[in-house]
This record gives sequence, structure tokens and C-alpha cells, in this order.
Amino acid sequence: MISLGLADTALAGSLLIIVLAYVKLSRMEGSYINVLVPSLITAIPAFYLFPWIYVHIFGTGASQYAFLYVYATLAVENVAFVYGYSRARAKVVRLPFRFSYQNFGWLAWICLGLAVLIYVPLLMQFREFLLDPRAIYTQTRTGFGPQFYISSILAYLAVILVLFAQRSWPTKTVVIAVAMGLLLLHGSKGQVLNVVFLLILFHVYGAGRKVGFGRTLMACSVIVLIVVLLFAGTMALGEGPREMIESISQYSDYTRNAMMVIDQRFPVQYGRLTIEANTLVLIPRAVMPSKPKNFGPMRLDEEFYPEWSDMDQGAPAFGAGVQYADFGALAIVYLALCGLLRGWLARVFVNRLKVTHHPSDFFMVAFLAEVGLFPVGTGWLLPEALLVAVVLRFGSRVGAGKVYRDPQKKTSSPRPTRMLRPANSPGNV
Repeated sequence: MISLGLADTALAGSLLIIVLAYVKLSRMEGSYINVLVPSLITAIPAFYLFPWIYVHIFGTGASQYAFLYVYATLAVENVAFVYGYSRARAKVVRLPFRFSYQNFGWLAWICLGLAVLIYVPLLMQFREFLLDPRAIYTQTRTGFGPQFYISSILAYLAVILVLFAQRSWPTKTVVIAVAMGLLLLHGSKGQVLNVVFLLILFHVYGAGRKVGFGRTLMACSVIVLIVVLLFAGTMALGEGPREMIESISQYSDYTRNAMMVIDQRFPVQYGRLTIEANTLVLIPRAVMPSKPKNFGPMRLDEEFYPEWSDMDQGAPAFGAGVQYADFGALAIVYLALCGLLRGWLARVFVNRLKVTHHPSDFFMVAFLAEVGLFPVGTGWLLPEALLVAVVLRFGSRVGAGKVYRDPQKKTSSPRPTRMLRPANSPGNV
């Protein structure tokens, strides 16, 4: 078992490396709100702050190897992301599909209306839980994917589209408020927080504003307050401080569970969990009746938390333990390569967004910034994200008077400019 002093050193060292990577990217972007902020806001409490508190109160049963491996993996993945982001060229990657700018407003209303219509039957079925949305969430984990997830995705698309629409702020506020209310009824605090992440990312990458360190601290403080209110309104924390810490620690058990997978020598799956997480999750049970109840990372739930799995009400997540179960000690290499790819792609779409100012590119920026636009809980749905971006480009052409190609401009400007109107948008009609 790892000593408390070494555990503190590993936590502090890993966090320091991540903070330095964040500062490097912030200076490169000229803004301390950037594509790393959404993941850091969730990672620092879940992977560092709460685990540090938990270790000092309850101790840790993890081995030295498991503890050091998990926190080394967290640091390496973030460094790889920043390196990939910094190495991407400023050249704008052109896509073959045409697009337009004129119909974002009514597309946002259509997406929002569909999101509500899809989710209303589920609310009617579980009407007794309307004042306790978390109960709806736990009751709909199996067999309700199309209603639950598609409704959430459409709500996010409504928010993104209305942000880019030439509409008044009262109209935008209504759409965003209704979308957040609908997502709150899904019973997931993370889905509401994702809307906040979309707003702060749009402020920088959509509206072209830079945010200094002081204002970033203020913004993060507001987000923390929102998270605290969400916890207070939806979670029973217990009667005493110890019970409260144990309850909150359930949301920061990613690292502990990853260490458990390592220490208990779960058989190497050779990529099975990753493949299932990116394929089976997309197939409705109506189409595939033989679809297993537990697949991908949920196989770890079945192994380590069988009681939770049998109740079908969710089990703790396993963080990097999923990749370790798949690839063993090479998991850190796999996650580093994923971080490189994600960082490189993030820079590609940030560069595109600076020139096109289109919601399809912003969708990809948010996805690559780890905003949970696909709230399925498993997999990295990059092909599906690209498909949604293409659909947004095609959808923006419906009923549009002017249609544009990607611009001939080879490089993006160092500072993003304001969103362009159709009349002066780049490209050829």
C-alpha cells in the first residue's frame, strides 16, 4: 500500500504538470478560458481535490504502482493534448460540403421542439418522479436510450444554433433556459453543466473574446457555485461531515476504481471494452434484442460492483481503469496517442471556426474540449461527432438564399474575429 506522503507527492506532481500544460496553452491562445477549461473544471475536483481529502480521512488501499500509474496517466494525457494542439499547423483544413448562415434561429427552435417532444412521453410515463429527476435517470438506464440521449443531443444543438443566430438576447435566453430546464429533467447534473461550458467556449471561440486570468477565476467560481447548487438540490449528502464526504466521494472514485482494476489484475481484454463502448452503445435494443445488458466499461461494473449492476441504477466509473483493462501497462501509451489526436483535431477545428464562424465547427470544438454532447457515458464518438457536424452544415443550407464553400484562405488569423454575416462570409457562392 502506498504511503500517505508518496500519495500526496504523486497528486501534487501530476496536478502541477497539468497546470503547467494549461498555462502553456493559455499563453498560446491568449485566453485563460480555452479548450482545456471544461475538462479541468471537472478533473481537478474529481481526480485531485476530493481524492486527496478522501485519502487523508479514509486512507487508500491502492498499491504504490497503481497509484503512481494512474496519476502519471492523467498527466501524460493532458501534456499530449497540449503538445498535439501546439503542433497543428495554422493552415485551415477545407471540407467539401457547402453551408449557409441564414437559418440558425428556426433550426434552434426545431431542435428544441423535437427535444421536448421526444422526452415528454418518458416524463409522462414517470410523472411521479417529476420533482425528483434523478429517479427518472436511474429508472431509464436500460431500454430508453433513443428518448433520453437523442433528446439531450437535440437540446445541445438548440443551444449551439441559437448562440450563432442573428436573434435578440431575450430570444436566445429563452431557448437556452428551456434547454437547461429540459436537461435538468433528465436527472443528470453533468448535462446542465455542459450548457455552461458551451456558453464559456462560445464567448472565446464563437464571439472572439479573450479572457484574462482574473476573469477566468471569476467564471470558474460561478461554475463551482452552480455545481454546488446542483449537488445541494439533487443529492442526499448525509447527516454529518463524514457521511457528506463519503457521498461526494462517489463522484470522485474514478482514480480509486482505476487503481482497483490494476491491483486486482483484471484479465487484459485486448481492446474489447473500447470496441464495445464505441459500437454497441449506438445500437438500440429494439434493433438488437440480444444486446447485452452490460458491455464495454459496464463489464467492470459487473465484475467489481455486481450489486449495483444488478439493480441497474448505475455503478461507479473506472476512469483510466477501462483502458488498463483493455491494454494493460500500455494503456498510458494508448491514452497519450488519444490525447495527441484530440489536441491536433481541436486546433484544426479552432482554426476552421476562426474563419468559417459556423456552428458545425463550434460543435466539433466543444466535443474535442470534452463537453459531453453525447451523454451515453461510454466511448469516444468521434465519427458520430463528425457526422453531426456535416448534418449541421447541410441543415444550414435549407431555405437559405446564399450558400458558401469553405474559404480559400490558407491560414487562420491569430485572433478570432466576430461571427460573419451571410453578406460578408468567406467563400464562394
